[in-house]
Amino acid sequence: MSRWIRTVALLMALFAGLSSGFLVRQLAETGKGENKEAAAIRRARAVLEQEEEQYAVLQSQNGQLEDRKKALLRRLEEYQDVSGILAEMREYAFLSGMTDVRGSGITLTLNDKLDYDPLTDPIEAVIHDSTINYILNLLWASGARAISFNGTRLTAVSEVSCVGPTILCYGIRQMPPYVIEAAGPAASMAGALETDSYLAHLTQSKIGIRLTVTPEEELILPSFSRTHDFLPYIDLLRTP
Repeated sequence: MSRWIRTVALLMALFAGLSSGFLVRQLAETGKGENKEAAAIRRARAVLEQEEEQYAVLQSQNGQLEDRKKALLRRLEEYQDVSGILAEMREYAFLSGMTDVRGSGITLTLNDKLDYDPLTDPIEAVIHDSTINYILNLLWASGARAISFNGTRLTAVSEVSCVGPTILCYGIRQMPPYVIEAAGPAASMAGALETDSYLAHLTQSKIGIRLTVTPEEELILPSFSRTHDFLPYIDLLRTP
């Protein structure tokens, strides 16, 4: 009987030893995993700090370069033979939409007919590229100095077109409501829109196009280069 008890005790001790060894290994492996994760986080933080330091240096250098550029331009303006070239350059930059424009004007918002039903409502109840281009031409004709469409500055080579039910501006998909900002004589532009017979036709109840015009004391229209890549269009601006 005592031999059997000793055998059982020996087996229990052996099992306890194996269990403790397994537990120790598991804890060791868990610690290693945590150490690897902690090391990876430390390395990522170190890389982030380096990138932030480099970004700060680049920002400082860029500010210095901008200051130097402005100083050089001021010095060039002092020379009569160069000042005319710079004035001409600024004029062309303005005409091509490559400068920001600040001034009074209007904000025009266009939207499709509310709850448009393609089975019962006329096709004119949805805004098309022809409607957008018609309004843009009205604004240019009534004295607009600069225009943006859904935040994108329009230029002499503006592209507003339809692909199926979608309006594209320079190849970018646009969605209603369509917002047109125009810098220029607000009263003249608003009057041209309010007295136009075609727009009156579109906004009547049976068509249902929604149009609002809001005068603005100050608008800031970004340059085309801030909102889009101008390189694909540069050849269209060159004189043949």
